[in-house]
Amino acid sequence: MLQIQIGDIIDNQYEIIKKLSQGSFGIVFYGKSIKTKKSVAIKVEKQEMAGFGSLFREVDMLSKLKGVPQIPELLWYGEFKKCNIMITKMLGHDLIYHQKQYKQFSSQCINSIAYQLLWILEQIHKQNIIHRDIKPENILSKNESDKIYLIDFGISKNTDSNFIHKKKLLPFIGTSRYASISAHQGIEQTPKDDLESLGYVLIYLTTQHLPWMNIEKADVQRLDKIGKLKENVLLEDLCFGCPNSMLKYMRYVKDLKPNSKPKYGILRGLFLSKLQNTIELGLDWTNQIIKIEKKKHHKKQRNSCDLNFKSCVTIRKPFMGETQINLNVKTIAVQDEQLISSDNGTNSQIQFSIIETLGSKNSVKVGFSASDNLDCLCIQQNNNMARISTFEGIAEVNSLKSQSFEQQLMESEHQDLEIKCNVLHFNSVYFNFKNPIQQHIIKQNYQVKVIKSIN
Repeated sequence: MLQIQIGDIIDNQYEIIKKLSQGSFGIVFYGKSIKTKKSVAIKVEKQEMAGFGSLFREVDMLSKLKGVPQIPELLWYGEFKKCNIMITKMLGHDLIYHQKQYKQFSSQCINSIAYQLLWILEQIHKQNIIHRDIKPENILSKNESDKIYLIDFGISKNTDSNFIHKKKLLPFIGTSRYASISAHQGIEQTPKDDLESLGYVLIYLTTQHLPWMNIEKADVQRLDKIGKLKENVLLEDLCFGCPNSMLKYMRYVKDLKPNSKPKYGILRGLFLSKLQNTIELGLDWTNQIIKIEKKKHHKKQRNSCDLNFKSCVTIRKPFMGETQINLNVKTIAVQDEQLISSDNGTNSQIQFSIIETLGSKNSVKVGFSASDNLDCLCIQQNNNMARISTFEGIAEVNSLKSQSFEQQLMESEHQDLEIKCNVLHFNSVYFNFKNPIQQHIIKQNYQVKVIKSIN
């Protein structure tokens, strides 16, 4: 009976937090390093399975593959409570977990998985090691990472051994759904078999189906039937619903001789050409996080923009001095930050800035402010304001002001029929404001010119 419990601390630094999974050879726990606070995977071998030496085989393989990227990093191994234990870094969830989350992987995600796994297999094959159990459960990836990791080297084999079975039939090794034909036939496996298993994994991830998945597990001849089906199935039927690159890959692997060295670069090129045609090169789960962050950022910007632009005012560009009447009414947004409230609750000042491009060819920029005290009203004077007489910026702040402004206009310009027409128009729009100071300045300038001309 397994004595390992949640809460146990191994080697005075690795605490067992919870159980992750359980297999025929042992149990995998999620843990944390007390010193570094980093997550770790704690693999505990069942006592009754210790005779097979699966855990020590994996420790030996990981030691030989030390330094190879995207392979589990061995942190500690030894005996605890009479159980053989191995501790590695936590590398995320397997592809089955991600498949349940996303239902169907995108083509660029599968291409990225294929490209990375081909690179990983090339690195371990260079070390004369074959995995012999390529399956989605042994392929991991973190949510925040676009890297793929290959784990579980418990049944891996060192092909550099001098003792190789050539005639003797070997027992089946691997997972029946993804194992190579040679594994079913009891033939010594080579790097070609890892590539064949990878092909079955990629087809399954693309179509979520393999022809031999319908064979019941209770069938005593299940392994033989699956092996025969893998031998006889046409590659066109096997790859139905997959990209053409998948069919090319399976044809290359099937024609590859067991002792031939695979051309990994060519195989990666089949999937790299597809990746180069996509904008996002990551995996579905990392791309989804990026999209969510972009969406949140965009929504935050939009909300901040909406908060700053709530009020509106109607601005009209009039037709003083023009022979043709041209009425252009434009509604613009006014920032709330520019609306300053005084202690008595009234608006002490409202700032406007208008750029009008429609209407007269004499259009220029106008900037002005209106306050409760007309004596304090300031008119921005610059190069653009040199022709301010061609404009009237009109905004009504409240009904009392509109009445006083209209009275001033009628008293000072009652002979001007054009202005009277303007006043009638002003009553038909909202928030219109007549600036009498402009007219006062215009009249003063006109009087000064007249006096100069007389002198």
